[in-house]
Amino acid sequence: MLVVTEGTSTEPQYVELLQQFLRDSGPATTVKSVGVGKDPLKVVQACVVHRDQAKGRDKPFDLCVCLVDVDTHSLLESARVLAGREGISLLVSNVKFEVWLRWHREESCSALTSRQLDEFASTAGLLDGKSLARGFPIERVHEACVVARRADPDLCAGRVGPDPSSALPVLVDVLSGSTPSTS
Repeated sequence: MLVVTEGTSTEPQYVELLQQFLRDSGPATTVKSVGVGKDPLKVVQACVVHRDQAKGRDKPFDLCVCLVDVDTHSLLESARVLAGREGISLLVSNVKFEVWLRWHREESCSALTSRQLDEFASTAGLLDGKSLARGFPIERVHEACVVARRADPDLCAGRVGPDPSSALPVLVDVLSGSTPSTS
């Protein structure tokens, strides 16, 4: 599995921690996490490049996933179209990834601004700067999935849900072996 993220620190760290935590419960999965640090369209474009390079080396990925934020990106719709055309699962967090992290600590589905999410993540001990805090409560991932599905009962890959929402439960399902695909 190839996971390409908008963030260069928090999201790749989270994906690695999630994979370690779920390793015993799901199928053997190798995740290559690549932080791009650009807008959603650049994330999907980078995913296409990495996927095609791996295929050219006869080491294709079975599944490609991109993690992106809504934020104020004007190219999100273009990213959705490209991901759909390329068979890439685009998992969108609205407003941003920190909403998903928040649900590892609390069950509130109230909307917060980007700044409020940053403050919450810091004061709740979820982040230390732009890195996951030591002792991040990854063991609460399944509770976070319940909250995410309550916030957006229609969550799926490629969908931009309401504020707040996150399609990260799709990735959790795949890594847990609960579903064959995120498309």
